[in-house]
Amino acid sequence: MKFHLEHTFVAPLDAVEAAMVNPTFLEGTRLPDVGPPEVLSREEAGDTVTLRVSYHYTGSLDSLARRVLRSGDVTWVQETRLDRSTHRTTFTVTPKVHADRFECGGAMQITQGTDGTTLRVIDGELKIKVPLFGSRAEGLILPGLRSRMQREAELLDEWLKEHPAG
Repeated sequence: MKFHLEHTFVAPLDAVEAAMVNPTFLEGTRLPDVGPPEVLSREEAGDTVTLRVSYHYTGSLDSLARRVLRSGDVTWVQETRLDRSTHRTTFTVTPKVHADRFECGGAMQITQGTDGTTLRVIDGELKIKVPLFGSRAEGLILPGLRSRMQREAELLDEWLKEHPAG
């Protein structure tokens, strides 16, 4: 199931990029039904910043999710790779349990507007590879995923206002 989100920030592009890979910002975010994120690693090589962050779902699981997962532990690692030369960030999400049943990833493209704003466009895809239940599970998971991405954008906007240098 594909998804698309757009977020506009009243900040320059370089500040948005810097904040997106700032461990202090990331570990300070509080997202719906998710425990505090833990930055596992941050590496810089030239124009590329690679970040690995662990998340733990704290919300309740419906019966379908419990049946698919066969576990109450919903923890995942999100790896992002920012290329500052193209202002493109790719991301993958890898669950701790049943990684063979789940695929999620995509790309974020950031562009500087002429009015001092920065636009972030996210295009991604979520796939649950479980016969009969996969598309239904995707339909149940995607609204929460979109909600958390929207909340992350709101928190990023607040951070940028409080830390204009990124």
